[in-house]
Amino acid sequence: MSQQENHLVQLQKLQALQSESKEKSKKANMSRFENIVGVYLGTEPKEHFPKLLDTNGKKLQEEKNGRTIDKRSDKSDGWTYTFSEFGTCKKIMIVLSNRLDVRLMEAYKLSGLGYDIKGVDMFFIEKDTNIIKF
Repeated sequence: MSQQENHLVQLQKLQALQSESKEKSKKANMSRFENIVGVYLGTEPKEHFPKLLDTNGKKLQEEKNGRTIDKRSDKSDGWTYTFSEFGTCKKIMIVLSNRLDVRLMEAYKLSGLGYDIKGVDMFFIEKDTNIIKF
């Protein structure tokens, strides 16, 4: 293998490592939530369109109607379901890859990576999500 080919292979490995490192960094800012018990109160699920990120993992933004908003993908990655945490009524929003038949007033255990958003008293769980009937 020539020196130029070696350099190209090493560059590809470094780019893959950089990409992997960015993905780990994004997930590192998230918290893991396990088996939060949520009750389905009948809110219709909405299609979820993930935020677009630049090569450094920073959210892309755009101006719309005089406001700066996050740019979103044109392709959906699932459905956002809304539950109420049993015992606290804290809002739980979870992105699930498929549309499911959740039943009104039934309890579910919700898990995945996401955020505990204190200012609005809400969990937003969006990666590696799982739902199990309680």
